[in-house]
Amino acid sequence: MKPVIGLAVLITAVCGQNFNGGDARWYCNILGNEDCTSHHLDPRCGTNGVTYRNMCALGQAHCVDHSINQQHDGSCVSMLTTTRSPQQVVHGSEIVLDFQCVMLSHRDCFDTINEVICGTDGITYPTFCEYEKARCTHRNLHVASLGHCAA
Repeated sequence: MKPVIGLAVLITAVCGQNFNGGDARWYCNILGNEDCTSHHLDPRCGTNGVTYRNMCALGQAHCVDHSINQQHDGSCVSMLTTTRSPQQVVHGSEIVLDFQCVMLSHRDCFDTINEVICGTDGITYPTFCEYEKARCTHRNLHVASLGHCAA
């Protein structure tokens, strides 16, 4: 089963390489199955004026409505409502990716068949999981090709 999931993930990565902040469909599919109530309370104010339980819940809301982003940390009533610049608002897809990175940081990657990826950084990643962990600290990293990078 894991090789099939890995292959689907690779196809998604190659076909939809712009999931680095604008297109978080792959992450939204994973996040949609997450029970956000099982994660610690960390209120986030959405740009729609709704206070979300945590990053997970805000991420799920963004996945349903891409216009929902993070206005600020904390509940919506904890700060006076002021207009924030676009640079101060955290895009919802970044919240989704950040949540995924937190989850990956607590998980081990397992070897699978034919998941070797060459990143745009010239590094060969043995699994898609290892590639995704690298993307957590290098947001401009993308899939250059499937397989080993040329030496």
